[in-house]
Amino acid sequence: MDRLLRHLPLARARRSPVLRRVVPDEQWRLAIEFAGESLRLFRVERVYRQGPFSALGRPAVLKALTYDARAVRWAGIGELDAAFLHRESHPMTEAEQNGHALLVGDRNRAPTPQHPTHNVYAVHLYPFTAQPFALGESIGGGFGEMGGSRFFDLAALPARPEWEAHFELAGCGWAIPFVRDENDTAAVVDRLVRAVCARGGM
Repeated sequence: MDRLLRHLPLARARRSPVLRRVVPDEQWRLAIEFAGESLRLFRVERVYRQGPFSALGRPAVLKALTYDARAVRWAGIGELDAAFLHRESHPMTEAEQNGHALLVGDRNRAPTPQHPTHNVYAVHLYPFTAQPFALGESIGGGFGEMGGSRFFDLAALPARPEWEAHFELAGCGWAIPFVRDENDTAAVVDRLVRAVCARGGM
């Protein structure tokens, strides 16, 4: 028995980390939750210059991921296993968590009364904040850009009368039922992240 106990710590050290959640963002990064740990950040630049992973340099391709406890996968490209992702990532800072944003949808609706060529509506998800839903409008673009973004929690978003119209204008009307039919913020965020990945970021 003593011999067995002496070897248990070594056995645990060799155990592969377990993936619980993976969230891509708009800056070629993956926020990863491993079982029993805080969030970690993996920068995709570590692999996208290598062979088939070069395709991950395109944001829509990067977002078209699936994962389980063992690995993150991209169809027709390859997979990165949990041990590699853990080794090549670092614990996320509070600033990194607050800035981790995933685009749910955006569309340029110009010409509009506001601008003839650039009137972009967007919906972003900030999964690790208290107000994870961002509704934005970009008018004009460049240095003279107008518009802005407002942030909402799950209770405040449906209370804004035009939120569904904004989702439609941003090209993500498909996401409206995810918000309307659920009272749990974590569940809504998880469903939206998975849906964006299933749609390949489109």
